[in-house]
Amino acid sequence: MRTKHITILALTLCVLLIVLWKWEGILWSLTSFFATIILAIVYPGDAQALFSVSLVEYWIAAIVLVIVCWFLMSNSVRIIRGVSGERKWSVSTMILLSLIIIAAAGPIVSPVPPNVQGNLVSTRLLPPFSLGSVEIVESSREGISGAGWLDGIRVRANSFLLNRQIRMSGIQQDGSPLKTSNEPSPMVFLFGSDDAGRDVLSRMIAGARVSLAIGGIVAVGSVVIATLIGFLAGYSNSFVDSVLMRLTDLFLAIPSLFLVVGVIAFLGQSLTILIVILALTGWMSVARTIRTEVRKLREKEFVHAARMLNLPSHKILIKHLLPNLKPILLTALLLQFGNAMLAEAALSFLGLGVQPPTASWGNLLGQSVSYLRTGWWLAVFPGLMLSCVLVSIHQKFESSGGHA
Repeated sequence: MRTKHITILALTLCVLLIVLWKWEGILWSLTSFFATIILAIVYPGDAQALFSVSLVEYWIAAIVLVIVCWFLMSNSVRIIRGVSGERKWSVSTMILLSLIIIAAAGPIVSPVPPNVQGNLVSTRLLPPFSLGSVEIVESSREGISGAGWLDGIRVRANSFLLNRQIRMSGIQQDGSPLKTSNEPSPMVFLFGSDDAGRDVLSRMIAGARVSLAIGGIVAVGSVVIATLIGFLAGYSNSFVDSVLMRLTDLFLAIPSLFLVVGVIAFLGQSLTILIVILALTGWMSVARTIRTEVRKLREKEFVHAARMLNLPSHKILIKHLLPNLKPILLTALLLQFGNAMLAEAALSFLGLGVQPPTASWGNLLGQSVSYLRTGWWLAVFPGLMLSCVLVSIHQKFESSGGHA
């Protein structure tokens, strides 16, 4: 049996153990999802009251775990039967997919919500694998009147999920008080705790969702901008090409980090501003590459034939040029994803990126600076995760031939 097959079987076993361990959360998440959809159809006037961003995160987590479990089990069965396909899964690909799956399933697989604190006297700066306790906060949200037994199921499901998500504020989203358990719940801090008594593993999982989401959105945004500018520069006349390339040179002449810091200092610290400014400062090199390829492709016979048929430029781009640019675009997406994650980590480390209490790998590293001697785990684990992602991306880039 190949090493790849053994790895897939091991991943399948790990996912099955997670599903069995968190079966109650998965069950209530799926119950809440389907009950909410039915109630939104039957009682459309209550749709807004049925919706909650926190619940949507649980729905996504449960669906991702079910799909991944089914996919891995089907592949494991084929491997055991000896009929597995020839699909190649490199180590870097499996690392990236595993981190993305953990991030998406974070609300269910994380031991506690990322901002839940324990008793500072007993849980502050606990080393890895230490035993501690956290206080469980329970919700007493009422259901929507008139929806009957189905709404009762939804309320029970939502209450189970919200009890994990409620922060230690003592107040729900609707303003009603919370019931607090008198007895703290014991737990093992696998990756230790931080200076506020919060579980580092839970905050790393939550930080993975933020960092990976920022990297993905910025990568897509910058590649879309680069594709439009590169296509216009490579496909249009020399005047448009010259103007766009001089604009690209102007952006390249300004150090992107200084530009990002200046804009954030002027407009203020915001996650939206961070994503937009990173996307607007990461397209230049990709645009130059796409422009060069478009200039080569526009001399091909199939492009001349499309022009003779008087096809609009946007149709030529979509139907003829984009399929030929696919390898370059995918490689550019991969590299921009890594660059965006590294830029977010650097800005958050400097205090200009994602702001606490929201966790990201960058601000987790930034908060660990003051505790490098007494709390080494605060820097080591987020740093290892960030390094794994960046190394996996560059390994994937090298295995693809380094097109961009």
